[in-house]
Amino acid sequence: MPAFTPKEPWKTNPGLAALHVIVWYLVIVVAYFAMALALPDARAEDCQDTFCSSPRTDVLWFGFIYGVPALLVALLISLVILGVLSSRRPQRRAAAVGLIAATPAFVLLAVAACVAGGTR
Repeated sequence: MPAFTPKEPWKTNPGLAALHVIVWYLVIVVAYFAMALALPDARAEDCQDTFCSSPRTDVLWFGFIYGVPALLVALLISLVILGVLSSRRPQRRAAAVGLIAATPAFVLLAVAACVAGGTR
């Protein structure tokens, strides 16, 4: 495929760029847990339902049910972006390629922050 052949001598290390992507994803996961732990853990006092949960529990369950599959899809998209960027522009540094490839995870964290902000 001529679109994926390097145009210049190879300078981007794809393995190091993938390591940058994984580190950025770990930073995103830690930020989500830090955001969830900042929410109150007390249940509403006027709750008459059988199952009442705290805002922290709601955000953690939301992250588990919707966030994990979305993060896996974003990781696949990031790996495709990583492959395209490191083959089309091989002169870029691995850190820059990893940061650009991790952009879908940043978008997911922004959406999660908006959802968590709406539960307060």
